[in-house]
Amino acid sequence: MSEQLVANELLAFLQQKLDVMDEVSAVQICASNFSEDDVAAAKQLLYRLLNKSDQMVSRRRDGTKKSIQDIITLLKETDPDDVPTFVAKDLSKLPPVTFDHVDVTCLLKDIVFLKASLADVQKQLDASQNTVASLRSEVNELRKSVAVTRSPVDASCNVNTRRGACLDVSGASFASAVLSPSPLSPPNAESAQCAPRAPSCPARVPAAPPLAAARLLDQLLVSAASAKPSGVRREYASVAGSTIGAKMKPVPVKGPDRADDDGFVMVQRRKRRQRTNKNRCGTAPIEPNIKIRAAKPNTLVYISRLHYTTKAEDIVEYVRQKLKYAPRVQLLESRHNANFKAFVVRVPTCFLHLVLDENFWPQGVVFRRFRGQVPQDRTEGHSA
Repeated sequence: MSEQLVANELLAFLQQKLDVMDEVSAVQICASNFSEDDVAAAKQLLYRLLNKSDQMVSRRRDGTKKSIQDIITLLKETDPDDVPTFVAKDLSKLPPVTFDHVDVTCLLKDIVFLKASLADVQKQLDASQNTVASLRSEVNELRKSVAVTRSPVDASCNVNTRRGACLDVSGASFASAVLSPSPLSPPNAESAQCAPRAPSCPARVPAAPPLAAARLLDQLLVSAASAKPSGVRREYASVAGSTIGAKMKPVPVKGPDRADDDGFVMVQRRKRRQRTNKNRCGTAPIEPNIKIRAAKPNTLVYISRLHYTTKAEDIVEYVRQKLKYAPRVQLLESRHNANFKAFVVRVPTCFLHLVLDENFWPQGVVFRRFRGQVPQDRTEGHSA
């Protein structure tokens, strides 16, 4: 509704109650509580505010109810933003709306729709709660598996695990330790100890879920492949027929991508090759006796609305007087029967700012930069 406020009790009542009651009840209430003069005045006021006075129909017989029906029809057909806001100046004139005038069927439909919407929302809420509960349980299980896989080994090994020295085990024993389905050892169980003068440090690896075990195996393989041996002999494929140990055998890296002691490889961006076959521009001075000279770049300019008697030579002469330069001019043929001519003028780019100035061309001539493809010059044209 518009911000304009207009005082009229009948129009204010209809504007506010048409959304909650049917037209028949609204017509009956207004006909029994407002006089015929009030209805006629409200009708004229509404049509006048909406600038539709010429469309207003005059009612002779039973004009009250028909006029009210006309008002209701106009309010429903007009955009609410174009209708001003009607207010009541005398509240005693507003008719009361009892339960008899309310459409009970519409209310029942609204109640049924609200119940269905509420049930749908409840189902969605239950489904979301179940999803959140399952996600929480999965997160808790992942936290437990990570905590188990990160359990510290006995510090008596005195081995730098960062460089993978503690991974000097055979392939079969390593795979069986990681993928073993044995139950978890108690927290106070005796940790693995390193045997003196032994080339390897076997440790008890607790069982983990399949996904966590696979990830742990991949991480250990990567760290073992990138680690550098530090005085400890590695025997990954010591067991005959062990494919896992064969895969775990480190491969020496040659070239500039060799890893450092910590397993990191320096990555450098390759330099782009410089192009040797690129264009160059001459700088030798121009002498009078030299016939070789560089061509000046030209820009096409479109001029139109010229008199039908104008020729290309006239435009060449006009531009020569202005710029001391004779351009190439080409006539454009029109597909329609026009009473004027249009041309394309090839102007040096250095003179473009002068040619596109409004003071350059005579009054009434239309000009701009030419767009499109220039047709072949068949009939009329001039070359400098």
